Amino acid sequence: MFTIYKAHNKQCNIFNTNSYRDQQMPYKQKGDNAFTYIAAILVSSLSSTLAAQEFTQDINAAHDKRPNIVMIVTDDQHRIDFNFLPEGRGKDGQPLNLSPNIDKIANEGIIFNNMYATSSVCTPSRFSVLTGQLASRATSHRFASDLQQFKQANVSFNTHILPENDSLPKILKQGGYFTGGVGKNHVFEGEILHKLKKNADVTSPSIIRKLTENQNAQIKAYHDNGFDYAARIYTGNVPGQYPKGLEAHNQDWITEGAIEFLSQAEQKQQPFFLYFATTLEHGPHKQGSKYKGSPHMTPIGLLSDKDLPKVQPSRESISHRIKSAGLKQRATDVLWLDDAVGALLTKLETMGELDNTIILYFTDHGVEGGKGSLYQGGTLAPSFIWAANLSKAGTRLDNIVANIDFAPTIYDFANITNPPKTDGMSFRKLLTEPSDDWRQSLTSEIGMTRSIIRDGWKYIAFRVPEGKKNLSAKERKKKALSQRHNRSVTDFDSLPWMHMGGIPGGRGLERLVVKTYGKENYFASDQLYHVAKDPKEKINLIDDEKYANILENLKKEMTIELKQRVGTFEEFTQ
Repeated sequence: MFTIYKAHNKQCNIFNTNSYRDQQMPYKQKGDNAFTYIAAILVSSLSSTLAAQEFTQDINAAHDKRPNIVMIVTDDQHRIDFNFLPEGRGKDGQPLNLSPNIDKIANEGIIFNNMYATSSVCTPSRFSVLTGQLASRATSHRFASDLQQFKQANVSFNTHILPENDSLPKILKQGGYFTGGVGKNHVFEGEILHKLKKNADVTSPSIIRKLTENQNAQIKAYHDNGFDYAARIYTGNVPGQYPKGLEAHNQDWITEGAIEFLSQAEQKQQPFFLYFATTLEHGPHKQGSKYKGSPHMTPIGLLSDKDLPKVQPSRESISHRIKSAGLKQRATDVLWLDDAVGALLTKLETMGELDNTIILYFTDHGVEGGKGSLYQGGTLAPSFIWAANLSKAGTRLDNIVANIDFAPTIYDFANITNPPKTDGMSFRKLLTEPSDDWRQSLTSEIGMTRSIIRDGWKYIAFRVPEGKKNLSAKERKKKALSQRHNRSVTDFDSLPWMHMGGIPGGRGLERLVVKTYGKENYFASDQLYHVAKDPKEKINLIDDEKYANILENLKKEMTIELKQRVGTFEEFTQ
């Protein structure tokens, strides 16, 4: 029978000092000076000496027992999948999803109304989540080579994390955490030892050996980047990575790997960090059918019946539960994902660690027709944080926060001494004392576009570097033919450069952006939108003199920001 976890608030309360003061400190802290300094900064902004003293005590007490961290990152999850968003409710106000576990921790947590992915496709967004850096700080070969050739940073699927980069698992491991990662990779650079044909026989011993060696190479990449535990890894998106005989999601298999990590963590005398990255709800297959894939299919071959995971409610029960709730078939995959979250919560509670665990939930970017662009439909990403007895639980935060803020926030909670420099900031203080003393704007990047959002306005600049404008016909053709939809083209010079900047004529996802936002707006070099009143970004106000001052100020602010970043961007960095 399906049940929702129940929190008993029986251990440490991460935000409430009273539940900490009577406990022994199991982990010797080495960062007292750093946190005293942080406390001093925060104290100076409080309105009274008494309030300042209480807040300082709260900071110090909150680190008597360092919290566990669970970072849930979903893939291409739609806004309609979340009951806490307007899109997740019907006209009658009733929820469109059966997701009791996600609903519970979202409603008990703090929801970020304005959480942004600074780059709106999988790899660079995850780079920022796991490093706290803008993806244009990447040093991976493909990105660096493109930068050297064209001078302008082209953030895309080329921004991978290397062992020499400062990443969350690496820094947390150095700081005494037991670290684990499962699920979708697509960001830690690892070898693909064997490229297998789509029609490969997945029952063949030689193919199974190659699949296993590929999996071990992914696990090695995780270990090299600071994970103590790594298992159940998908190299990237499910379609295109594996033979057709294995091309299906297997959330149960990923979840089982996470449960195994938590079982190992239970035996450790140290806090833990779990990076739980799902393949849902990316392709293959349409929404509402992904859970129907064979439970035997995994990146390492076909599981035997006796090895099928049994950590979530049966897949057979999913459609029955959705039908009983009176919901549409589309909601089945959301329930499958929710079952995974429920399994984690149940395990944490069984361990007695739930109330000393912070859960961060983030979908890697928007997929409302804007993926691969800097429109709201690509950059605005559903997200929330949960911890036992949040003082502002059940509220929503309107401040602009971003994926680059996760790492510094986690370092803050983990009491990491001398954390690495990041482009993001810790939003920890916002969780107890919401304040206007926070970033007022955010500059984002993808491909050949940059944007800045401030005070309900957004400016987008689209600049094609001279080197790409002047590519030889042979090179344009080579790049264009990497996409199936360009293979019937004869005049490759006619193919326009798209926002992501890698392929003349663009990728399939870029064509969807053009369809969603319109050709006239999409291909405009300069765009200005009043997103507070025009959230769908349909009206480009760039030529409206009434907003000339707003445009000038946004450009000035973006110029200052881009001059501090990697690479050129035409007039903004001259």
